[in-house]
Amino acid sequence: MKKELKFIKKIYTIIKNWIVANGITGILGLILGLILWAFGYKIYAGFAFGVFAVRNWDLFKSWVKRVSRLS
Repeated sequence: MKKELKFIKKIYTIIKNWIVANGITGILGLILGLILWAFGYKIYAGFAFGVFAVRNWDLFKSWVKRVSRLS
């Protein structure tokens, strides 16, 4: 039981840190993109997903730079 709780806490922390780092712009881009896509507005959903992708690309790029500095 202790092992499962530790695993759940680790996953929760990872998700929480991703949401904080992504910010309101990235999260809203994802949510708005999914809603627009569900209603058939695929071009507008593409713009929203683009905002989400750019924000995540910035996070990934900073992570790679941080990891490369540590090596």
